[in-house]
Amino acid sequence: MLAVSAATGAGAADPPTVADLPPAVQDAITRLHPEASVLGADEVLADRCGPEHRRDQVVRGDLNGDGRADYAVLVRVGAPKVVSGEPVKSTSVWAVVFLGRRDGLYRPFILAKWDDVMMPSRRVIALQPPGKVHHGAHPERVLTLKQPGVRSVLCEGTETVYYWASRGQTFREYLAKE
Repeated sequence: MLAVSAATGAGAADPPTVADLPPAVQDAITRLHPEASVLGADEVLADRCGPEHRRDQVVRGDLNGDGRADYAVLVRVGAPKVVSGEPVKSTSVWAVVFLGRRDGLYRPFILAKWDDVMMPSRRVIALQPPGKVHHGAHPERVLTLKQPGVRSVLCEGTETVYYWASRGQTFREYLAKE
């Protein structure tokens, strides 16, 4: 548990990159979809998202409380395609968590899929630290996270936190900002 906490802490100051992904995670991404690749720093719209989000869309933490490092990524599925005569391109983007297993492999959980995402992307992810998260539409509602979650952000828009629900052994979503 200590090693994962240290890795998680270091991840907050120095976010992981695609190069930091273990080979087993990279293999799991390819198995998920053969045309999937992690959204890179150059694919994030810095003007809207800010320089802190202009990084590879990878986060690391113990997301399910089992003491193993887990990874969340935004993947682009396929090459961006020109939108009918427009000067912009779009593609499908998926938010996926890869939970570390005892055998060293990773179990994927698709959190969300968005089709026709304009590139560069306004969609980014971040590690949500444990603690209180207020609901976007009802601030009096509070979710208390026991372990880190994954914050999905549409820059200058909505934010959703995905968190592990041990009852049900799956991820749930919580609107954090409207």
